[in-house]
Amino acid sequence: MIAAKCQKAMKFSETDSRKRAAVYVLGCKVNQAEAAAMGRILEERGYLVDGTATAPDLVLVNTCCVTSRAEAKSRRMINRLARQFPCARLVVTGCLAEVDPSVVKGLSQDRLVMGAYEKDHFREFIEPTAHPVENETRTRATKSAEFGDLGPAAIPGRARAFLKIQDGCSQRCTYCIVPRARGPSRSLAEEKVVEHARSLEASGFVEIVLTGVHLGMYGRDLSPAISLERLLERLLEETSEARFRLSSMEPQEITDELLALIAARPRICRHFHIPLQSGDDAILQRMGRPYSASLMDQLVRRIHDTIPDVCIGLDVMVGFPGEDDESFRKTGRLIEDLKPAYLHVFPFSPRPGTPAASYKPRVPASIAQSRVDELRSLSANLRQAFYERFLGQTLEAVVESEADACFGLVKARTSNYIPVAVQLQALGKMPRRFSVKLEAISNGEVIGRQE
Repeated sequence: MIAAKCQKAMKFSETDSRKRAAVYVLGCKVNQAEAAAMGRILEERGYLVDGTATAPDLVLVNTCCVTSRAEAKSRRMINRLARQFPCARLVVTGCLAEVDPSVVKGLSQDRLVMGAYEKDHFREFIEPTAHPVENETRTRATKSAEFGDLGPAAIPGRARAFLKIQDGCSQRCTYCIVPRARGPSRSLAEEKVVEHARSLEASGFVEIVLTGVHLGMYGRDLSPAISLERLLERLLEETSEARFRLSSMEPQEITDELLALIAARPRICRHFHIPLQSGDDAILQRMGRPYSASLMDQLVRRIHDTIPDVCIGLDVMVGFPGEDDESFRKTGRLIEDLKPAYLHVFPFSPRPGTPAASYKPRVPASIAQSRVDELRSLSANLRQAFYERFLGQTLEAVVESEADACFGLVKARTSNYIPVAVQLQALGKMPRRFSVKLEAISNGEVIGRQE
């Protein structure tokens, strides 16, 4: 699924003679952050990043290949855009470009493939004189030792910005291609993180999402090493108004110190997105996950005890080879006990190049899909119950979208990740951050009123 276009469609004067670029992105928040940052660099190079352009001079695609399905979608998008814009320079980057640089083979137009190293040095490789890097001379992601700083990802007109502070992963889950696609864990220097955060706040962004492929490993590779907790303390010291949200965190890296910091500092969002994957220890071990169902149970209970208004979302993979009915029931029972706010459920997809691609026995697709459907139904109930807990309460929210033209609604997001629809007339000039009272739920959507 296309996660987002990294830039909103913008209208420009027909007489504007500057070159136009269209930027597309698939996959995770890190990909979104990188695409937005690359879009900004293109603007520095004199392009208008225009999602409505009918004849762009350059088309950039930031791809994903975390699953076979994601890879297939990336390939389809590349081929579609090549047909749609045959005269544009086609730039393909992201994880698929790293894993399979031949992804543009057969396309006749001007094209440039950027693997992980080239993407990290986007300013250099995007120059008009840059040519495709031959496969045998390419610097592989697995050899990357330094963080490639593309700068902060600020999307014009939005109140939230992404700031990628970590890249790569040194954890070897048996189903995951990410270590090969992105290389080992590496971090953005503390001073650079602070510099970018202060710049984003000065530009009017009121929420900064700290992203990373393995965010909890932030700072361990720096010299001297620094913890994520210390970085957050420094960011709070160096900024005055912006709030900070953490992207996905591995369960074994959510410390008591981090929980205490979030509980004490309201400018850190009350939100955790945690990859559970399975509630069965045998499956977790086969996945190469470095924790048990018991650790997950203890962690989530501790989070709830420390931060009562927290939102917890869980990633769950179903249909992993060897998952029988009892394994799946264990996962369901654990989720029901933990009472998260929502689930992100997806079926196992064999990723060539990973150990799990050859694991047996395979779960039939029909059974895997029925399990996905069951947990997605559970997720809908959990989400509804979470929203209902906060009806009548007033929470701080940040605007996520412009007003809907038909209904005059803006979408906002609370610190604990509740999306709220607010009538535009209630907002007047519509500040980027405001207090909102959650009043009702209609068709699964929370309706609020500015306080």
